[in-house]
Amino acid sequence: MKFNFSNLFKINVEKESLDNDEQVDSLGFTKTELEEYDKNVNFYYTNIVNSLILYTYNVEQLYEMAPILIDPLTELYEELDYAFLPVLFETVFRNKLINENYKEELLNFKVEVDQIPVELWDWEILDTNEVWYKIRIDAENLLDKLNIKTRIFNTDFTTIIFKK
Repeated sequence: MKFNFSNLFKINVEKESLDNDEQVDSLGFTKTELEEYDKNVNFYYTNIVNSLILYTYNVEQLYEMAPILIDPLTELYEELDYAFLPVLFETVFRNKLINENYKEELLNFKVEVDQIPVELWDWEILDTNEVWYKIRIDAENLLDKLNIKTRIFNTDFTTIIFKK
């Protein structure tokens, strides 16, 4: 399932009083709830960076990720989808792990990936298709702008289960 995330960030919800008189933000979360998300901000930041890193990989590099991601092609999309869940995405910016100036570019990248036709999600064309080439370049450029020097998938928050 695909979502139009660019519209979710423009929602204006009127602040409502709750039982404990806490106000809600534009996504409907209370200050207390947002503080709980803040505790995992490094994980959410890593998800954004990791998802961009995966989009810089060619087929061979994605195949090498199989022990970590199980199905790299599926994970390619799902990692990005999770990283852009509005409350998680916003938490990274609220905590200033990524400069607010890059929010729109990141959202545009998500939209660009969402617009990839289903028939292009195929191992056989990932290295040769012009759409995938542009995605790879855009991911590289975003990582450069975010001052991410490495293109190594960060497994700090990953549990790897080895087959016997």
